[in-house]
Amino acid sequence: MAWSPLTGPCVALALVFFGLTSCTPSGPASPTCATLEQSRFFGVFSSTAVLHSTPCSWTLQNPDPRRYTVYMKITKPTDSCVPRQIKTFQFDSFIETSRTYLGMESFDEVVRLCDASTTVTYLESTKQFLQIRKVATRNGLEMVEGQNDVSEFKPEFLVVGKRNPSMPACQMLCQWLEKCLASSTHDYPCGIMNTPCQCWEAPKRKPGSCYRGGVYVEKCLTVSRDSIREPEIIKGWAGWGRWSACSQECDGGVQLRNRACQPEDRVCEGTVEEGRACNPQPCIGKERNRSQGLRAIVGLKRDSADDSHHGIVATQTDSKTDEWSPWSACSITCGEGWQSRTRVCATSSYITQCTGPLRENRPCNNTVVCPVDGAWDEWTPWSLCSSTCGRGYRDRTRTCKQPQNGGEPCRGPTRQTKFCNIAVCPVDGSWNEWSVWSACTTSCSNGTMQRIRECNGPSYGGSECHGSWKDAATCFLKECPVDGRWHAWSSWSSCSKTCGGGAQQRQRACEGPFFGGEPCPGDKGEQKRCNEKRCPEPHEICPEQNTGDVVWKKTPAGDVAAIACPADAAGLILRRCTLDAVGLASWETPTHIKCVSRNYDNIQMMSREYNSKAQTGQSVDGVGEVISRLRVSSDEGAQYSGDLLAVMEILKNTTEQYKATGLRLSNADVEMGANMKEFLRLVEDSVNMIGMQMSGFQDIYEVTENLVLSIHKRPTTANSNFTFPVKGWRGMLDWVRTSEEKISVSRDALSIGQADGNDAFVTGIVLYRNLASILSFQSNTTLINSKVVTVIVNPSPSHLSTPIEIEFPHLHNGTMNETCLSWDESETSSLLGSWSARSCRAVPVHSFRTKCVCDSLSTFAILARVNFDSIMDKSLLPSVTLIVGCGVSSLTLLLLIIIYVSVWKYIRSERSVILINFCLSIICSNALILIGQTQARNKVRHSSNQSQPLLLKPL
Repeated sequence: MAWSPLTGPCVALALVFFGLTSCTPSGPASPTCATLEQSRFFGVFSSTAVLHSTPCSWTLQNPDPRRYTVYMKITKPTDSCVPRQIKTFQFDSFIETSRTYLGMESFDEVVRLCDASTTVTYLESTKQFLQIRKVATRNGLEMVEGQNDVSEFKPEFLVVGKRNPSMPACQMLCQWLEKCLASSTHDYPCGIMNTPCQCWEAPKRKPGSCYRGGVYVEKCLTVSRDSIREPEIIKGWAGWGRWSACSQECDGGVQLRNRACQPEDRVCEGTVEEGRACNPQPCIGKERNRSQGLRAIVGLKRDSADDSHHGIVATQTDSKTDEWSPWSACSITCGEGWQSRTRVCATSSYITQCTGPLRENRPCNNTVVCPVDGAWDEWTPWSLCSSTCGRGYRDRTRTCKQPQNGGEPCRGPTRQTKFCNIAVCPVDGSWNEWSVWSACTTSCSNGTMQRIRECNGPSYGGSECHGSWKDAATCFLKECPVDGRWHAWSSWSSCSKTCGGGAQQRQRACEGPFFGGEPCPGDKGEQKRCNEKRCPEPHEICPEQNTGDVVWKKTPAGDVAAIACPADAAGLILRRCTLDAVGLASWETPTHIKCVSRNYDNIQMMSREYNSKAQTGQSVDGVGEVISRLRVSSDEGAQYSGDLLAVMEILKNTTEQYKATGLRLSNADVEMGANMKEFLRLVEDSVNMIGMQMSGFQDIYEVTENLVLSIHKRPTTANSNFTFPVKGWRGMLDWVRTSEEKISVSRDALSIGQADGNDAFVTGIVLYRNLASILSFQSNTTLINSKVVTVIVNPSPSHLSTPIEIEFPHLHNGTMNETCLSWDESETSSLLGSWSARSCRAVPVHSFRTKCVCDSLSTFAILARVNFDSIMDKSLLPSVTLIVGCGVSSLTLLLLIIIYVSVWKYIRSERSVILINFCLSIICSNALILIGQTQARNKVRHSSNQSQPLLLKPL
């Protein structure tokens, strides 16, 4: 690159001022090799330093494409070059999500980096980003850093403003344009299409304007002639130099200064030198010698000075004129020229003034004919662009006037060509080449690798790129090492000895290893001690025993032998071998606790099924069938101890099913008819069965969410009364712990003694929590106002000498006429079915508790009537809120009507009549609401009063 004396310092200053900026680029590139230039207006870089690997990119960001244009000069590589490895393009922006360039335009056609016909190429960019990218070669191998298959090339960039560009930028750009056009051909047009600088001829001047450095400036400031600032180009002249020293120290002298001509348009108007007087003070005591200063001044004047200049500078002393010097040689060697001679004015004490010119010129004629060089005519106007849209080219030509008399021929091209782009064309999106495949996601076994590509465009209404910007493929490098893996341990083997210490073993198998993996850690087998107890002595072993079809094998003391139950039952018969007081082994009585009869087993399985459905919220049909079958089986009696446990589980499951009965049980299961009778009879029979038929039974206390079951077996000799509930029993639920029901049965009331052949009797009390909610005789006027309690004694006493007392807390407030009811299956005339009020009387304790005193053992509850007086007396009239609301609304509307009536003569209109009618209708509506509420409440009270006699009849 050629540097002018002015260009070099300016560019160097720009480089120092702006510096180098490098960061993550806008647009795609390698994540590790990317350079972004920002806020730089000139720069030079080497491809080996910036694009040192593949892929790699260098991006220049235009500060503002509306105000600046980017120009670039690229010095092509001189050695090896791989086509299409270096991509040069401009774009507006890049969308990362779809890997799409917006407004992308390639410069590969302009740059032709591998075209050796030219050494330098130029381009012009008008978009936001200009990028040079080094991509992978066709073989898909990634370049290693430091290896280059394209030799070094050097790009230079220049950012020039579209209005008022700087003088150094225009000087460099004009040099680029001149070289670009000089080397352009029809096949290789110049890449610089337009410039904001005037590089060819000065425009016509306007008042108040100036022309500096090839740039036309409409408004500029004049520079003082006495300015001592750095030289500035004004109208082709450099600034004035400093004044020279005065030619004399006294009696008047002369100072001179000059300036240089640097014409842009080959014309400089004005003077080269100018003078002024100096040191006018008289000389005192000094000899007046001839001054040599004027000779020096005259000798400095240019040959081109006007010959009409006369010696107007003289001293105040006497002077005389020297002789003329010889004529100088002719100014040119051929054709017509000039000769000149000069003289000086010498001072003298007798001569006061020199007259006449100090220089003379005369023409001289050389007979030699001058050679005439060839001269170019003006360039023709640029031709029209070869393309109506997109990138085209245009050219211009000039002719040469032939040289004469041996002159030099015209130098330079006769045709210049440059690219042009007068309008944009719709450009469809097109995919770039795929990138190289990424590394495999795994180092062994199956993995994936990816490659990506970018979409060029679309631009100016073109169609989108079709397809995906990402591609994936499976990869397999090698098999992964698989370490050995143990399978689960096998079951422990049987002990090698039954006593005295034996051994058990278990094994496990190792799967693998494969492909060089690690073997399974640990041992393949494992052993442990077993049966450490000492072996029993012969007298400590129960001998084999045959009982009918049953054979009991030898069993050490402390162990239990088991055989299958009979064919009509399921389970096992258990028999324990124990040591007696002297240490001899003996058999205990076999127990059938694990044997359940087939019929009880089937009922048990059915209740489990229904209970599981009830717990999941499903409708349960068939609880009545469970109760009926259990009743029939109970009548037949229990054959095995396991039957009693099965009955307990069936009762428990049935109780669980009665939770939230209105939601889960069908109507057939909750009717007060035969099912309820069977249920209560079943409970009574179950209590008797458990208490009387279970050997060694003493007591049981079962608590569920729905009932409490207390069964006690007492000797007939016991004299203590029995009460309920049992306080402090473990496992109580909150509703049982806080219940206030109290049951007291005197021992003297039970006429049971040993004389009757009974040595014990069973008492059972059952408290039902939710049974009252399913009794059918409840209505809108009556309700069960207590829990249900069943009192059972077996054997049943013939009569009670003293009544039993049951104290019930009320479940509901605001009731009246509490009546104690007892269950009596022999009752046929009562409107309450099997419930009767004849054997019990109610004793009020206080307003929320009632004691029932009954003469027989049965199931008890309290029936009460709803006290409508306490509910309705205070609400016969509408509520206060309703009365206040309607009253305020009516008063407001009445006030509005009064206001309208008072000003009726002023606002009389149809709208006013409509508004008054609307207000009256709302007042009437409020009155009707209050009347209707009062009548409805009175009707409810009247109907309740009529129902009271009907309630009292069955009681």
